[in-house]
Amino acid sequence: MSSSDPHDPTGSHSDSGSDELMSGSPEPTNQPHSGNQGQPHSDSEEKQGDPIKEMFLLAALYLPMGFFLWFFFADALMFLPARITEWLMTTTSPDVFERIVQLQYKFEIQTAIQMARQVEGQIALLNAFINPMIYAWGMALLFGLIMATPLTAKRRIVQMVIGYLVVSLVVIWGVFWETWKDMAFRLGPEAAATVAESVLEPNMIALFYQLGYLMLPAVVPVACWILMNRPFLEDVVFTRKTR
Repeated sequence: MSSSDPHDPTGSHSDSGSDELMSGSPEPTNQPHSGNQGQPHSDSEEKQGDPIKEMFLLAALYLPMGFFLWFFFADALMFLPARITEWLMTTTSPDVFERIVQLQYKFEIQTAIQMARQVEGQIALLNAFINPMIYAWGMALLFGLIMATPLTAKRRIVQMVIGYLVVSLVVIWGVFWETWKDMAFRLGPEAAATVAESVLEPNMIALFYQLGYLMLPAVVPVACWILMNRPFLEDVVFTRKTR
C-alpha cells in the first residue's frame, strides 16, 4: 500500500521521471557531429584550387618561350604556307600570279601585271611583299596552351602538329586576301584594273581580308585547342559542378 501512496517521495512517479531523463539524454550528443560533416570537403576544395585558372597561368608562363621559338624558326614555319599559297594563286589566277619567293619569313608575290613605267629600258612587272607572320602568331599561343595541358608526350607532339597545320590555313587565307586587297587599293591603277577584270568584288576582298586579319588569327587557335582537349575540359567542368 505504501508504494502506491501518491505522497510517498520514493514512489513510482520518481522512477518514471528518471527513466525519461535517461532516455532523452543521448539526443543532444549527436547534434554537434551533424553540423561539421561538410567541413573536410570544403577544406580540400580550397587546397585543390581552380585547375582551369592554374592551367591558364601556366600557359602564360610558356608564352615567352613559344614566341621565341616561333620567331626563331619562322623561316621553316612559313615554308609550307608559302608553297600552298603559291599553288593556290597560280592555279586560280594563272594569268595574274607567277610565283611566290620566300625571303626569310616574308613573301614576295611575283605577278604578270605589267607596269606603265619601264626600268632600265625594260618592262617592269608588279611585285607585292607580304609579311605572313602577322597571321601566324597563333602558333605561339597554341604552344603555350598545349604545354600547359596535362598530356602525354606523344599526344602533345600530335596536337602541336595539328595546331601548326590549322594555323597554316589561317596564314594561307590571310596572305591570299591581303595580296588581292593590295592589288585593289594600294598597288596602282594597273593592279586595280586587273582586279576589276577578275570575278572578285572589292567589297568581298575587303571583307575577307578583315576576317583573316582581325578574327581568324585569334579565334582559330583557341577553338582548335578546345576541340583537341574537349574531354579534359568537360571532365574539369563536370567535376566542379558536381561538388
